Amino acid sequence: MLKIKVNSLKPGVTLGKDLFSYDSTLLLPKGTIITREHLDSLHMRNIDDVFIMDSKAVVKSGRQFEDVYSDSLSVVRSFMLEAKLGKPLEFEEISDITGLLLEQVFEANDLFRQMRLMKDKDDYLFTHSVNVALLCILMGRWLKCDRETLKELGEAGLLHDIGKVFIDDSILNKPDKLTDTEYEEIKKHTLQGYNLLSQYEWISTNVANAALMHHERADGSGYPMGTKGFSKNLCVSVVAVADVYDAVTSNRVYSSKRSPYTAAEILWQESFGKLNPEISKVFYDKITNFYVGNEVLLSNDEIGVVIYVDPSQPTRPIVMVGDNFYNLAMDRSVTILEVID
Repeated sequence: MLKIKVNSLKPGVTLGKDLFSYDSTLLLPKGTIITREHLDSLHMRNIDDVFIMDSKAVVKSGRQFEDVYSDSLSVVRSFMLEAKLGKPLEFEEISDITGLLLEQVFEANDLFRQMRLMKDKDDYLFTHSVNVALLCILMGRWLKCDRETLKELGEAGLLHDIGKVFIDDSILNKPDKLTDTEYEEIKKHTLQGYNLLSQYEWISTNVANAALMHHERADGSGYPMGTKGFSKNLCVSVVAVADVYDAVTSNRVYSSKRSPYTAAEILWQESFGKLNPEISKVFYDKITNFYVGNEVLLSNDEIGVVIYVDPSQPTRPIVMVGDNFYNLAMDRSVTILEVID
């Protein structure tokens, strides 16, 4: 089951949930086969999206990334808010949205640019969950995982922060530095997420463990248990890397986004004794190649184009500004502040 924009639908799909009007009148019951007349009526009533059963037909339809991303956000927002109210997670929702994101990673050649354009589309918790799912699937592809493992990685990314719905909003969205007591509350989201996910037989132990342990670090500095040593759980290791990258490159209530190059350098530093080096190095080596040809803002306020990435120093590329060239591997006084396009 998947929440889909009405303007993306064609007649013949099956309604996945009862559809109500804004005044709570039942318009169409679950199981209705949508006709052209139904679609016209939905448009007239300004109903933007509905849940449908047959998501596989939508997955294969070549839909635009922005539409898929928006639909994914709608589903994530829905199941997270329902989880906060004590309603159960639904297998179809999680499975279908992960499958849809999986297809996007196989098809979208400019995934990082597309994700960058979607960064501020919704609350950080929801966009972060979708972004981490996409990044986990992408890393799984780089690691040559089979499709079943890719889907498990996507589910782990999608659900890793679900425990945050149980954290008080005044703490979760506090713009100032957290007190020690507040930080201890934030740290509880890992255990709360694990406790929720482990109730469901259809959610794998690997996915539940990713929610529990994605903030653990090999030197024992992480939480909630301060576990030492690198996790042998692929989902845990991949989610930990994806979580750091997306957090660093996103605007949050207490910090502004930083460039993908800064995030890559942080991942490189964290690979020495904190994050799994096998996973973080794969990400570090691959990520910067995606930005060749992009415009970037330099720390000297000049705008240039990335023209070459040195594999030995991928976060310090050569940038062309007009007729001038900056070799950032040689000139350490200049850094990339932002990827523009």
